[in-house]
Amino acid sequence: MALGADGVRVLDLSGVVPADAKAVVLNLTGTDVTAATNVTVWPDGAERPVASNLNLVPGQTAANLVTVQVGAGGKIDLYNHAGSVNLIADVAGYYSADSASTFRG
Repeated sequence: MALGADGVRVLDLSGVVPADAKAVVLNLTGTDVTAATNVTVWPDGAERPVASNLNLVPGQTAANLVTVQVGAGGKIDLYNHAGSVNLIADVAGYYSADSASTFRG
């Protein structure tokens, strides 16, 4: 998914993780970067945090493992600060409500 400067994309994971998932673990990759930027991931419906999850420079392809709480309806938000970047989010697993300390791949 391409995301422009100051762009926010809502990613619906409801078809990927069960309804009782409290957090997801995903490998977030940025590629085709056009400007020095940072990408932030957070639960949909919450305020965007000031810390970034992925920092990129033009022409770079890089990934980072991200654990993020799931917002209402199984959604998370992704924000790109500057330029344009293609983002790839591969879900590795989730934490469920019945046992927050148990990771399920």
